[in-house]
Amino acid sequence: MKKKHGSGELEQIYSDVFGDAIQYYMAIAMRLYKTHLDEDAYKDMIKVVMDTEIEPYENYLKKFLH
Repeated sequence: MKKKHGSGELEQIYSDVFGDAIQYYMAIAMRLYKTHLDEDAYKDMIKVVMDTEIEPYENYLKKFLH
């Protein structure tokens, strides 16, 4: 038996999965950079990333989903 989801439910599911995927991607990327950069270069990169202001992805998604 197929379960039908409303469009609001599907948007929430997509948003949740997308948020998790972004976190996994960032974790993998950080590990790769940590493996290939020396300690000072890695710390400098992380500082730049942490100091950079970005718009939350929820706001970004709203532009494309609505």
